[in-house]
Amino acid sequence: MGCAGAGWWLWQQHITETETYSADSAETLPLTVQTVVVHQQSVPADRRLTGTVEAIDVTTLTSRVTGRVEQLLVQEGTQVEKGQVIAIIDVSDIQAKQQQAEAQIIEAEAAVLTAQANRRSALTQVYTAQEKLSEAKASLLEAQAELADAQLNQRRMSRLYPEGAVPEVDLDTANTRVDVLQARIRQIEATIAQSASTIKSAEAAVEEATASVGQAQARVAQAEATAREVTANLDYGVVRAPFAGVITKKQVEIGAIAGVNQPLVTLESRDRLRLSVAVPESLIDRVQLGQSVTVHIDALNRQIAGQVSQIVPSADPQARNFTVKVALPPTTNLISGMFGRLQLENTERTALVIPSNTLVERLGVSGVFKVVDGKAQFQTVTVHPINDDAVEVFAGVNEGDRLILNPDPGLRENTEVSESNYQQYTKGAPYVE
Repeated sequence: MGCAGAGWWLWQQHITETETYSADSAETLPLTVQTVVVHQQSVPADRRLTGTVEAIDVTTLTSRVTGRVEQLLVQEGTQVEKGQVIAIIDVSDIQAKQQQAEAQIIEAEAAVLTAQANRRSALTQVYTAQEKLSEAKASLLEAQAELADAQLNQRRMSRLYPEGAVPEVDLDTANTRVDVLQARIRQIEATIAQSASTIKSAEAAVEEATASVGQAQARVAQAEATAREVTANLDYGVVRAPFAGVITKKQVEIGAIAGVNQPLVTLESRDRLRLSVAVPESLIDRVQLGQSVTVHIDALNRQIAGQVSQIVPSADPQARNFTVKVALPPTTNLISGMFGRLQLENTERTALVIPSNTLVERLGVSGVFKVVDGKAQFQTVTVHPINDDAVEVFAGVNEGDRLILNPDPGLRENTEVSESNYQQYTKGAPYVE
């Protein structure tokens, strides 16, 4: 590979010639090996994170009434405009309810008229009784005044008659006049009591009639509300697109009975799309709201300029990833579900980097041979490719460890090894995921 990339790493490499020894030597000589010393290196941190294109405006249209699907005017992939009819639901049952609601309104309005008439009648009774009471009270005052005069005349006649100053007939007339007026007063008082009772009953009737009017008006309001609801439900029998887009899923067929909130179709807008990406917590500090980024869409083989529009403020507790949304401009042939790659800005980071030719497999497990106290020791490692010549090490080795280059396939654990003089060896190692 070439030396492109911002970081360079250094390997200390021991290069020697393999020593030969006789099979029948008295002693087994150490195996001469080439080694490299592990160092922290600065490498470019250009990362590409994978994600999926999704629609910002996506909705599942549901039925708001129960009825049979009479017409379904779209299929999956159908382009629709805002307000376009998607489906028609049979609302004959609702039409019957509408007629019933209208009849209830008429009945309730008639009840209001009856209650209002009863209230007017009760008020008339109150007014009549009050007038009669007023007249009776006036008559009572008049009769009481006449009685007072008659009683005064009666007392005068009673004094004069024994003296012979007036005839007996005048005394009888005075007595009769008092009796008549007293009887008249008793009659007037009875009329007053009856009028007061009538007023009380009439006022109670007014209150009852007023309550009946209120109840009847409430029934009218309830019936009108029911009628409005039923009328709205009639309108819900026609399902329309809330925005322009494409039908991506059909969930019902013609003739099926659709219940309330039952999904009919899924509608997505193609005008506003975004890339949803899982960003590791180690990289989330490199992502900011409003940040301009580059998105590569493999299916279109195109680079698209995007902008970070949302960072979900909580990480997946298992994967330790944050969900980031990148708004994308309208792009020809770009549709939801496409695979995309988000490329973050170039920055440098420090990593443990070793040559690829230090790796060896033992029983399906990747590892390296470290030189420890003059002996080869196998160590499993966790690595990630940087390029054809180098890998980044995440676990298994530490800075300063000496690793055997090109280990012999037959090299065994604890084999004694010999390292010769080293020379410096450098090679570019751009980090590209």
